[in-house]
Amino acid sequence: MKKFIAFILCVTCIFSLSTLGFANSGPVFWKGYPASEIMSVEENSPIIVEGEKLVFDFSEEIDSSHTIGGKVTATYEMYNPTNESQSVQMAFPFVGRLDSLSSDNIIITDDNEVLPYDIYVGDVVDNHGDPRQGEKEVSFDFSSIVNNITNKPYTAKHFAENEKGKLYIIDVKPTTEQRINFSVDFDYDYEKTKILTNGFNRYEYKDKETRIASWCYGPKTLEIFVLGDDIDLNINAFTDGELKVKTDLLTHQISIEEKDVRSYLMEYIKNNTKVGNEGVISDTQLYNLYAKSLDKEFTERRGYSSEDDIIAREYLERIFTIVYTVEFPSNMGKEVSICYIASGTMDRSKTAKPLYTFDYILNPAKNWSDFKNLNIEIIPGQEAPYVVESNIELVRGEKGVYTVALASLPEGDLSFTLYANEDITLLDRIEGGMQNTFGPFSPIVIGVVVILVFVMALQKIRKYKRKKVADN
Repeated sequence: MKKFIAFILCVTCIFSLSTLGFANSGPVFWKGYPASEIMSVEENSPIIVEGEKLVFDFSEEIDSSHTIGGKVTATYEMYNPTNESQSVQMAFPFVGRLDSLSSDNIIITDDNEVLPYDIYVGDVVDNHGDPRQGEKEVSFDFSSIVNNITNKPYTAKHFAENEKGKLYIIDVKPTTEQRINFSVDFDYDYEKTKILTNGFNRYEYKDKETRIASWCYGPKTLEIFVLGDDIDLNINAFTDGELKVKTDLLTHQISIEEKDVRSYLMEYIKNNTKVGNEGVISDTQLYNLYAKSLDKEFTERRGYSSEDDIIAREYLERIFTIVYTVEFPSNMGKEVSICYIASGTMDRSKTAKPLYTFDYILNPAKNWSDFKNLNIEIIPGQEAPYVVESNIELVRGEKGVYTVALASLPEGDLSFTLYANEDITLLDRIEGGMQNTFGPFSPIVIGVVVILVFVMALQKIRKYKRKKVADN
């Protein structure tokens, strides 16, 4: 019996370890966002779409943060039926993150010639969710998207674009190897003064009294940018995190510069962010993004913000709109193509392996003068080679490629789901249900159930043997 108990403990430990592995393997659900057709920025465009080939290619197994990504290519045969040349501005909305934007991932062509484009920054959307809490679907409000295509500078509530501010640059240098906690105290009225700091990692506010601080393990440069009424800086240094044990084992030097808001923000963005160095977004769009973030921080935090607070918004999912222009001669056609990376919603709360769902909004295509002949092709990858759900009937052909040819646009948008197996079995759903109910504890629950079944079976065998011996 002791051996049996030891066996149970051993099995329980094994399942406990597997639970830890499962917990660290990634989320059970990861939200993806829809892709969309291109649209005409101007209403009542005379351009006709005579055909579109829409290809989803997952064969390259593009990694897309807890889900899978695929290359989407939409190729349009477009025709200008008028006797006048047409300069048509087109827009393509998508959801992404600033830190992952790259011109290499978005290619637009006009009769195989690469077209230049501009990217306009839109609103933040929810990053990801929990399927048990209900999902708020992302919907592209196309009229709002078109209205936001502008290069006008953002008008802030708390500052003006060219407003001058006083920049305090503080160079701190410990004189020993002892780390120090450099502290700055000041009073300010947030109705009259706005503060933007850089390099500080501590912030305390009570009434009008404010303290900011930063650990310095060596030479460090800190910044305080003041808009409106000036402040008096009270500087101290400490050796502890509670700011109680003072020290003078440091030197510091303060220099002052005058800068306007836009210059200060743009200089920081270009020196400290990936998107500022990529050049895929115009300076005006970058300024609008971070000025809007700073304006919001000043509202929510009583006139105070740090660079980290506004730069953190770089990692949020948001709507972007690509805008480009295609020139159509009279009574002539063009082949216009757009290629980009799309990622789907990953959900393994319902099945043993993840389901990957991709949504594609077809509605904007209805805004063209006419639209005919939509051909869809889905090339799955090895991780999820089967389409198990689709709101448009697809045919699986040779090499596992799914296709459909439609004479016109369907009534609804396109949605399809990829899975590792051709069918979702009852066992798949049971295991998925366990994951959805018990989360990372699913393996240990399954382990306990297996052990209990084993114990019950063993007890029945022993009873049967005892009864057999008694009968003999």
